[in-house]
Amino acid sequence: MCRGPKHMTEEIKNATRAAPRAIVMSVYIGAVTGFIFLIAVCFCIGDITTTAESTTGVPLIQIFYDSTGSVGASCFLATLVTVIGLVAANALMAEGSRSLFAFARDHGLPFSHVFAKVEPKRQVPVNAVLLSCAVQLALNSIYFGTLTGFNTVISIATEGFYLSYAMPLLVRILARYTGHAKVLPGPYTLGKYGIVLNYIGLIFLVFASITFNFPTINPVSKDNMNYTSAAIGVIGFVSLITWITTGRKNFTGPQTGVANVNIEGVDYNDGSGKLSNVAIDDDDDDLFDDGKRKVQPA
Repeated sequence: MCRGPKHMTEEIKNATRAAPRAIVMSVYIGAVTGFIFLIAVCFCIGDITTTAESTTGVPLIQIFYDSTGSVGASCFLATLVTVIGLVAANALMAEGSRSLFAFARDHGLPFSHVFAKVEPKRQVPVNAVLLSCAVQLALNSIYFGTLTGFNTVISIATEGFYLSYAMPLLVRILARYTGHAKVLPGPYTLGKYGIVLNYIGLIFLVFASITFNFPTINPVSKDNMNYTSAAIGVIGFVSLITWITTGRKNFTGPQTGVANVNIEGVDYNDGSGKLSNVAIDDDDDDLFDDGKRKVQPA
């Protein structure tokens, strides 16, 4: 969930400090707790074949039962995992809806004006949340039809994350050699180690992006084939067509240093996609107690 905070930065107070801290801490906490959980599971796994072929259909539940010898205890432990999954799903839907909202706000989606709306009372992009929920339900429904198709969807998501992480690293590295690198001010910086870590991250992501397309079972058949590369190709082709037909004409890109706000019923968005009539002071001291920035007409 380390990617979650970066999608929620517009709703985080003192985001320049809080968002990087949340991203890093989520990695640390997830690594420690996940490692402890996996070690415990591995020690309790028993016979691998029996566990994998469990009549429960879920090997983890079989491990719980073998370890406790109780149906009630197994159900309780499985319920804890289910609750964690539901909470994580809601968090994913929240961050996904913010990505949709931001893309729609920059006129990058069909019907962008619908999905860029923010509900005035709750200050939440309700339409983007509903779209995110509908897409999740549709993709999850594939599981009932074909496991291979569902696994492909999961693979596309993972591959997409890898590519989205790699692209800004690549751009940052290229900028240093082309003379276009800019100093990004902020309280969180890696200093002289930044470029080294950029290289390490990019190399790992390129390696992972390639190997993630390999089949996991040999010999390969139509039922166990990894269709990630084909699916990514289709998505790339559709994206290219969308960009040529509409995106290059309508997409405005993120607005730096400005914000789309509505204060006391006054809409500061002129409808052009360029928020030239609003300016924001990025000084953290200018934050109201509720986390909202002071906004002044430019």
